[in-house]
Amino acid sequence: MKTAIISSDTSINHLTGDGHPEQPKRVVAITEKLKKQKNLIWDKPSTFDHKILKKAHDENYINMVQKSFPNEGIKFLDGDTIISPGSKDATIDAVGSVIKAIDGVESKKFKNAFCAVRPPGD
Repeated sequence: MKTAIISSDTSINHLTGDGHPEQPKRVVAITEKLKKQKNLIWDKPSTFDHKILKKAHDENYINMVQKSFPNEGIKFLDGDTIISPGSKDATIDAVGSVIKAIDGVESKKFKNAFCAVRPPGD
């Protein structure tokens, strides 16, 4: 069995503004390095029932986040978390990546997995 890298191109659309340390170039640099490794399985995020989010988060928090994505520009979700219009798809793909990784390891499709996603922590 091999290690899986689960990632999506939507990660680069999560924009945080100039000067913020969490930048698209971070995930690009990581994936470019990993692409040099020949013994990896590359996979994309899975789709998921959004009800699964309630297993990890309070429903009020989920609703607040879902309503927060701006149509343009950037917005502070809290003192450190910045979101942009592209953050919505990036967040959905980040969650789908983690679910794909867990399912793949549990079903023994992958030995282990790394999710190269943004925003981090999803």
